[in-house]
Amino acid sequence: MTRFPDIRRASLALGVLLAFGAAWAMPARAESVPASFDCARAERPVEKLICSQAVLRWNDLALSRAYAAAKAEAVGAARDDLLLVQRDWVRERDRRCVADRTFAELSDTSTELGKQAYDCLKTVYVDRRRELRDLAVAPLAPLGVEEIDLKPITAARPEIVEKTGPRISRTEASPDGSMLAILLPSLEFDFPDQIWLYRVADRKLVAATPPPSLTPPPHPDGSPAAIKALAWQGSMLYARVAIWSAEGESEEGTSVVYAASMDGSRRLDDVPGDIYTLLDEASQPGIVGQNEVPESDWDILDSMRGNRDFLVWAYDLGHATIELRLRERTPGSPTTLVAWGGWELASYLFDAGNSLLAYPADTGLVAFDMETHKIRRIAGTSRGDRPHALSADLSLLVWSTRNSCGDEFLAEQDESAPERFCLAHLQEPETGK
Repeated sequence: MTRFPDIRRASLALGVLLAFGAAWAMPARAESVPASFDCARAERPVEKLICSQAVLRWNDLALSRAYAAAKAEAVGAARDDLLLVQRDWVRERDRRCVADRTFAELSDTSTELGKQAYDCLKTVYVDRRRELRDLAVAPLAPLGVEEIDLKPITAARPEIVEKTGPRISRTEASPDGSMLAILLPSLEFDFPDQIWLYRVADRKLVAATPPPSLTPPPHPDGSPAAIKALAWQGSMLYARVAIWSAEGESEEGTSVVYAASMDGSRRLDDVPGDIYTLLDEASQPGIVGQNEVPESDWDILDSMRGNRDFLVWAYDLGHATIELRLRERTPGSPTTLVAWGGWELASYLFDAGNSLLAYPADTGLVAFDMETHKIRRIAGTSRGDRPHALSADLSLLVWSTRNSCGDEFLAEQDESAPERFCLAHLQEPETGK
């Protein structure tokens, strides 16, 4: 299986600068994210301010990881330069954000001084993390960035259209990245109720399964209720669709199978056994047994994903705070804190075949190699973007944004702006060789 180039196994020794001594492994039930240094020993105002705010602690820990990764890749004079630049950055951080103020003056971030220092630290940390991350491994370069034209869906399904555009349940890419399946949300169930196909080459968009009945219940016998599973065989899409029956069964009742391509779709009277197998496997991705998770954490099983080697899940700490966690699929393996943030982390993509994660970060979308723990930025994406689909050959990425497709603005996005769905081919940057 093709992997992102230059994401390989490496043992990253953490540097001493800024007391970058935090390990990757985290307790399974960490109550708050730590800084990269021991907050019990914090003495300087800047250290105390960082320790007092979870957002700043995460930024400090994330920066320590980015610095360690960049230092591991640098050799000779480049490594010496990196050390000097980082020391200069620390001095500039302190001068710009804290100066000679005391922690007592800055500790209340609702005051003008406290808020200025807090916002300043967030900004300088994010900017520096982005620079260090790109030094460690060059960002992936999206090519042929384009916005998916959803007007045909808007015209056909006005009931799911909001001020910011049509609601999309999720998207899935064909293994070779030539096609997309766009799933539309049901008004009655938590499942999607219709699939549309999008061909990347010519931007053609067609319905792959019939639309749901919009008449008041009881719905017509045989009308679609919910999409239960989908699977690809080349450019052909197969979908298992739960239908309404005379008995009123819905998403848990009778199901049928549709085969769809850009030339049309049809309901199969006889479903080949290999198609049944594909759909069965697709309906239960990364099954995790209860014996693999402490009983106190059984509520996370629905959001947990796994392959043969790893388990990944978004852990809700409350107060709109999410930790994206990872551990090897072996008994007693420690838990790794991959990312810390808000609800956006729940929209992570799990690529089981490549042991990769794609998730939204405050530097834009990133790709995380579960084997090496290397993080790679995806250029042309910004803070607030959401990943939606990644093809199995890692050639095609689909994401949503409220900026223009391809922008790298790092400011907060306007939630009232139209949501655009973007796609691009991923390519390695030129190396000069």
